[in-house]
Amino acid sequence: MEWHDPEAPVDLSPVGSETIRWVICRAIEAGNRVTSLAEWSKALVAHMEGGLTAELKAEIRARYPALDYYEEAGSPHNQPDEGFIENGFAVSFPRPRPG
Repeated sequence: MEWHDPEAPVDLSPVGSETIRWVICRAIEAGNRVTSLAEWSKALVAHMEGGLTAELKAEIRARYPALDYYEEAGSPHNQPDEGFIENGFAVSFPRPRPG
């Protein structure tokens, strides 16, 4: 089994969308960090540690108005999240559970 330092930066080279990479880099510049890259049925997803700020969301929508936004309600096993997806690559920001 390969050991991974949870504090080490995640290698983003597999992220093949320049737009999604830009979103990830802007989030990192704002103090967020990538916790993992994971395969999902629709995309390779960069999971962020912190939530999507209103300021970053507005900046992304202004710069990339056609970028697909998604929001998931979560389940007992998955935290609610929101993010952006393009051509098989995505970035996911956790949202708080309701209530």
